[in-house]
Amino acid sequence: MLFQIPPIVNKAIPEKEGTIGGVEGNPLAPLIARLWQAAVIAGSLALLIFLVWGAIDWLISEGNPEKVKNAQNKILHSLFGLGLLAATYAIMWFLRNVFEFDILNLVWPTPE
Repeated sequence: MLFQIPPIVNKAIPEKEGTIGGVEGNPLAPLIARLWQAAVIAGSLALLIFLVWGAIDWLISEGNPEKVKNAQNKILHSLFGLGLLAATYAIMWFLRNVFEFDILNLVWPTPE
């Protein structure tokens, strides 16, 4: 061949999927971390949508007690969702700092 085409390398993706702390063959740890991050992102988007939806419903309720109550319930439920999202972060922090167990960065013991 006249010239060689260099391989395409995406620097945003690690070379070997599932390597944590130099230990290969551990696809569970990155999967757990990605699932948790995706759940937090999806929950945050849902929280924002329901919070705004409840506020708009309250504004256009025209004083109707049933519509106001439904709007207040949407806002209240979205705030409960915020509490759940904060609780997941608090649990991760508690496990990491008190028990020194980082579920988002699992390192599996390997035989030597």
